[in-house]
Amino acid sequence: MESHASATSIDSSDDIQQTVDRVSGTNLAETIGDLEVFGTRAFYTSSGWNASIYVHDRFAELGYWVYYQNLEVSGFPARNVIAVKNGTNASDPLYLFGAHYDCANKEAANYSEGEILAAPGADDDASGVAAVIEIARILKETRLSSMVKFVAFAAEESGLNGSRYFARQEHDAGWVYENTALMDMIGYKVASQNRAMIFSGSPHNTLAPSMVSAIDTFNLDLSAEIVTGYDLTSSDHASFWEVGYPSLLVIEELVNSSVASPYYHTSQDTLSTLSVDQMVEITKAVLGGFLLLENPLKTEGLATGTIAVIGVVVAVAVILAVVYLVRHRRVEP
Repeated sequence: MESHASATSIDSSDDIQQTVDRVSGTNLAETIGDLEVFGTRAFYTSSGWNASIYVHDRFAELGYWVYYQNLEVSGFPARNVIAVKNGTNASDPLYLFGAHYDCANKEAANYSEGEILAAPGADDDASGVAAVIEIARILKETRLSSMVKFVAFAAEESGLNGSRYFARQEHDAGWVYENTALMDMIGYKVASQNRAMIFSGSPHNTLAPSMVSAIDTFNLDLSAEIVTGYDLTSSDHASFWEVGYPSLLVIEELVNSSVASPYYHTSQDTLSTLSVDQMVEITKAVLGGFLLLENPLKTEGLATGTIAVIGVVVAVAVILAVVYLVRHRRVEP
């Protein structure tokens, strides 16, 4: 059972700022480097299976309750890795941060070639997995009223298999999500500016504008575009849309609706081609956006609201006093 005794509470925008500032580029890069070492993480390979153990152990080292969710894909065993942070209020909304840990090399014409060809998958999608683990690290010691699940999905490259299985299981079990954020490819920078695109599926998705608000509120070096009119369904967020869950795809800048990285699904998709700075800023935006929703700064809000109410009461009292004096004024001789 998770203890909240030493957890840090968030009561102000300064608290959120300090929490967001804990995102470490060194941590992100080290996780990506670790995942690259597997050579390939294709779901049908032993190295892909071992990669799931690595992710499981990273969550476990942080102190989370973590477990595997087993499934079968094209006759091969596969598994999602799920870590859970319990909230302090069981009636509060449920959130999820996720990414897929498998990868692919587009030159592989079959499984045999896929086992041989290198697929380091640094951007796609070790970058997203690193962000999920980093957010989990930071939130572990943060007091939250909401439950949060951190999930590394299997077999995304073969048809969203891991996330589709997970989302349907969650839906059938009756879990209700306030929002889910899926990070897939956040490290390749097209130009000099850090940029991200947020595919929200619906203009009513609250996490998308909250992320943009976090960028402004916490002075992040990031430009983000919310996309609602284009149904991009080639990543794990689509599995959540299918069952009616609100979900975001957070991704690096696309060019003409296509992946810009020339290293996409090749043996050259390595950490050396990525911008650690951009990954840091995107991770901060996702974390900050969530924290603004999870804790709408009730302390500050009450203080502001109280002042406003007092102001209104005083104004009304003055008006009533003036009316009384006018109606009951005495005429001096």
